Amino acid sequence: MTQGHNRRNFIKAAGSAGVIGLTGLAGCSGDGGDGGGDGGDGGSGNGSDGGSTGGSGGGSDVITLGGSMSLSGDNADLGKLYKDAYELTIQRINESGGVEAGDGNTYELEMVLRDDGTDASTSKSIYQELIDRENINYLLGPYSSTVTLPASAVAAQNQVPMVEGGGASPEIFSQGNEWIFGLLPTANKYAKSYLDMCMAQQPAPKSVAILAEDGTFSQATAEGARQKIESSDLSLDVDQTFPSSTSDLSTALGKVRDQDVDVLLLCAHQKHNIILANQMQSQNVNVDAAMGTVGSLNESFINEVGSNGNYLYGPSSWAVNADFEDPVFGSTSEFVSAIEENYDYTPDYHSAAGEAVILTFMNAFKQVDELGPKAVRDRIRNSDFMSAYGNVAFDENGVIDKNMLVYQWKPEKDLQIVYPDNVAQSDPVYPMPDWSER
Repeated sequence: MTQGHNRRNFIKAAGSAGVIGLTGLAGCSGDGGDGGGDGGDGGSGNGSDGGSTGGSGGGSDVITLGGSMSLSGDNADLGKLYKDAYELTIQRINESGGVEAGDGNTYELEMVLRDDGTDASTSKSIYQELIDRENINYLLGPYSSTVTLPASAVAAQNQVPMVEGGGASPEIFSQGNEWIFGLLPTANKYAKSYLDMCMAQQPAPKSVAILAEDGTFSQATAEGARQKIESSDLSLDVDQTFPSSTSDLSTALGKVRDQDVDVLLLCAHQKHNIILANQMQSQNVNVDAAMGTVGSLNESFINEVGSNGNYLYGPSSWAVNADFEDPVFGSTSEFVSAIEENYDYTPDYHSAAGEAVILTFMNAFKQVDELGPKAVRDRIRNSDFMSAYGNVAFDENGVIDKNMLVYQWKPEKDLQIVYPDNVAQSDPVYPMPDWSER
């Protein structure tokens, strides 16, 4: 296998279907260098880079980050949030002079990001090809837990670090994999703040319905909710799993209506949140509170469902109005403004987690004495820095330590943080108005 990332090959690959290439290099045409490793086992055996850096004929060397992402299909709206955050963050880093690494060299970043269509098998093949053919040893994780779990195994088998902001199943981090790092709270935490918020209302709810997609993330979210319910005074009156492929939740929602459930929790992604909002209205399903776990807070969601999305809740690991310092954009507000100006939408936590993925690698590159997968992995493990997303530090399993905020769509105020109280922008509208009263 030829060592070093060849710049001309990168440009050629970036122009092919299903591939996004990004570079801040205006005249870099070096042969790529080899980082000193043989690359046969991921290049980590002697701490060398194993081919993810390239020489530059005109100045900075190059570090290439590579990954797969949901750029088509049902999750393309969410995949775009990560892609845009990756691109803009890398662009800003390069415009400011690149990364001054701990080895004394300055590097510019470039990225190879390929479309996996949220398909686990496709994603695995992409990562193996990025490692074997592109000699990329710093991996950007994919979207969705179902895809991230097998992708993280590729990272472990090849001993290269993967940082991801799109997979939250606890199963990803319970395999003893020392090469995977996650920037989302694990899925079992996603519904806990929502249930706490509901139980704090007067009168408190008595019953809950869980409708859960049969994917890895959604099942882990549902299990975390069940455990929370078991330790409370709530009763679980409806607990139903549905296939990820379904486009109809009417039967399950009929059970929610017939049981006169107080609180509804949908453990699923954006496609099913859209179905939920529209079919709750068409079937006159009235509950005191309803939340969808992923894809319920995006502008693309509310644009799709319109007023049917009013009063629905969604969890987030990040607040768009937070005020954290950031080493690339300056602050959270400046990151938000940059996304809005460049892409014409307001970012959500997927965007902020995407930025933090790039910064996690940047921070590690700055601190290593010699670039290489193992050295970078070890620095990532000891991360402790501020970003637009907040503080980035990982526990012993490689998971960031964060709790979820709860947002609610409001007719006159759009999206508002309603829980916990210390960061709430307004009180929750609870109970939700019946459809006949809207």
